[in-house]
Amino acid sequence: DRTFFIERGYEAMPFYGPLSVSVPGAVDAYFTGLRLFGTRTMAELAAFAIGYAEDGFTLTHEGSRMIAANAPELARYPTSERVFLPGGRAPAAGVTFRQPDLARSLRRIVDDGPDAFYRGLMAREIAAFMRESGGMLDEEDFAAHTSTVYTPISTNYRGFTVYETGLPSQGFLVLEELNIIGNADLGRLGHNSADAIHLMVEAKKRAFADRLAYAGDPRVVDVPLDRLIDPRYGQDRYRTIDMARAMDRVEPGAPRERGGDTTYLCVVDGRGNAVSLITSLSAPFGSQVVAGDTGILLNNRAGRGFTLEAGHPNVIASGKRTVHTLNCYLIIGEDGLRWVGGTPGGDQQPQWNVQVIAN
Repeated sequence: DRTFFIERGYEAMPFYGPLSVSVPGAVDAYFTGLRLFGTRTMAELAAFAIGYAEDGFTLTHEGSRMIAANAPELARYPTSERVFLPGGRAPAAGVTFRQPDLARSLRRIVDDGPDAFYRGLMAREIAAFMRESGGMLDEEDFAAHTSTVYTPISTNYRGFTVYETGLPSQGFLVLEELNIIGNADLGRLGHNSADAIHLMVEAKKRAFADRLAYAGDPRVVDVPLDRLIDPRYGQDRYRTIDMARAMDRVEPGAPRERGGDTTYLCVVDGRGNAVSLITSLSAPFGSQVVAGDTGILLNNRAGRGFTLEAGHPNVIASGKRTVHTLNCYLIIGEDGLRWVGGTPGGDQQPQWNVQVIAN
């Protein structure tokens, strides 16, 4: 928890390294989605990934450049250096880049299911590596992980229902911003006019101020989510916008009381089933730490997401999930599915998503 870091002299969460890692959720999320909605086996779906890891792929100029740019941090961890810096340097563009350890781990996950990662030999291997490297995650942390399946949050924007990812993602910002700009006649303002952009930027400022003040893991802190995405609250926030002046400092609102390493993809099949999916290690190469001989590169969500500010809704605590930037949307009209979308981009995601939806 926070005390652990304060006692060791940290003024902020470590951005990289073993202490920046949170329990990876992707493996269980993929199996959960496949179990609930899928039509293929995990072996079929993972075949290409295993092939690219085992047989390799031709490294692009961009891939080589990204490894070189992160080489100083990757070189701090022998397991990472072995994978990404063979011979002590970033591999050149055009070479065949292989990850046999990762291929072996992916095969184990395919053969034995998510338990192989969260409760089996792999969990023990990663936990042992974390202990040896100064990290905090142990076997109990992995075994306790579960995926949360929930009804997505939504709002009505100009006759369409916009669905977004719920907490602890920042998806509610998109809905809050739409509720704010929905009070203006954007058509009259003009597409990408100075007034339209000003309005959207001011809406973003207000939504982000609310994120910083209120957002946290709803299992641990009381987040006034339903009030933050209430259209009436959007009206309140809209009334604070001066169309002739940009606000330098924006305070959080008062919700009504009750009485870069991100991949986005969307797929729609011939039967109308749609997937809007976003996944990320957070920073480029995540924590920069490859977990022992597993070949698995760990995220830095804890280091990048949590705060050490006492009393903050997003302060680090045992068993808590950090607020994060990942969000994506799906929009329904009177005649059914209309749009599916999202984007990489950290804190830029809500702004870009709102602009696309508004346009």
